[in-house]
Amino acid sequence: MSDKKKKQKKKESEKLSEQEEMERMMLISKADEVVGEQLSIDIDGTIQTEDELKKFALGDIDDPERKYDIYYKGIGKLLKKHLPEGKEYKNARDYIYEEKKTYLTRGHRIDEKGIRGADSRMGYIEDAEKILELITTWIINKGSMVDLYTTLRDLNIHMGYGKPNHE
Repeated sequence: MSDKKKKQKKKESEKLSEQEEMERMMLISKADEVVGEQLSIDIDGTIQTEDELKKFALGDIDDPERKYDIYYKGIGKLLKKHLPEGKEYKNARDYIYEEKKTYLTRGHRIDEKGIRGADSRMGYIEDAEKILELITTWIINKGSMVDLYTTLRDLNIHMGYGKPNHE
């Protein structure tokens, strides 16, 4: 092949590469035009765009105030009010608290040294809401301590968190 033909092929190849690169860039730039925005209509009928990426990324973001309210003002307050008081019921309450804490830490059971390795107050909001729902249902149905314990224990077993250490 002559030098002239080689140069011509090289130019054609470069031209093709440039054209392919331009096509890639056009495709990529088109994708950039619509990233994360979509029209939506709010309750008042106003059309607006919303950044779906933010909605997706921040959907389950931690809300410390809400978590505090659910844990202390919801779960803690209801259990304190509806579980029997006194020394004679301490072990029974502790069994219920253990199952609650195991669920809220997604399976971290307390070990023989008394260490859980996780803090149930820092768990996921949706888990705390689930426990709150179970407790309120238990109260509404006027359930016994056995009912609450078995509900929480069975939930932990179902989730794969294992059986309690005391069984």
